[in-house]
Amino acid sequence: MIRFLVALACLIAAHAAPASAWERFGIVLLHGKTGGPGQFTQLARDLTEMGYLVETPELCWSGRRIYDRSFTGCFEDIDNAVAILENDGAEGIIVAGHSLGGVGALAYAANREGISGVIALAPAGDPVAFGKIGVIAKSLKRARAAVAAGDGDIIDTFNDFVLGKALPVKATAADFLTFFGPDSPGVMTTTLPALKAPLLWVAGTKDSSQRNARSLFAMAPKDDQNQFVTVNAGHLGTPSAAFDAILDWLDSLED
Repeated sequence: MIRFLVALACLIAAHAAPASAWERFGIVLLHGKTGGPGQFTQLARDLTEMGYLVETPELCWSGRRIYDRSFTGCFEDIDNAVAILENDGAEGIIVAGHSLGGVGALAYAANREGISGVIALAPAGDPVAFGKIGVIAKSLKRARAAVAAGDGDIIDTFNDFVLGKALPVKATAADFLTFFGPDSPGVMTTTLPALKAPLLWVAGTKDSSQRNARSLFAMAPKDDQNQFVTVNAGHLGTPSAAFDAILDWLDSLED
């Protein structure tokens, strides 16, 4: 029993070491498409208990708000979360996201200075690939026609694609266009080479969206602190399965 308690104490101490890191790192967690801040309730709680400051903003691709702003317009929500963390004493900012939130985290970090690190948890929904899906391609054609006719600011119904089926969304044509196609600011082949901070990419071994993960990860600028980690999980289970990898990587940034 005594040996068990000693071993347990050592394990806790090993991960409690960065508890002082709350003075340095604040973490913004970006949820996936049609999700919300509640997606990260457990992860946020666990990170907070480890001493990190955490914010979980609702983004413009949530189930309630989906596409009520442009892709980069959604950066304002992240900016606000960063401001809160800095006001609370964070000296460095980590931007982390899951699925479309991972795509958003990469885009945000590529377009902002002073980010300390990026965590991409099964980033998925790359604008180029999704723009080729039939129902989305038809909506993009209609949205482009609306913009060309001077009606880009008029709200209309377009089709997205979620969990294997079409998802009608209400958005302006101009805003809808920013989420899909090669001109989207979220295209990962554009944002990854533009990163200015170290990257942790976590991919689930049971997640078909991560088939090209390693080749995409390799597009990030070389950094000794970049890490690609696989976990035994599917797409939705990756954030919880990634907890230990996240802690280890954050520890490495402190070294």
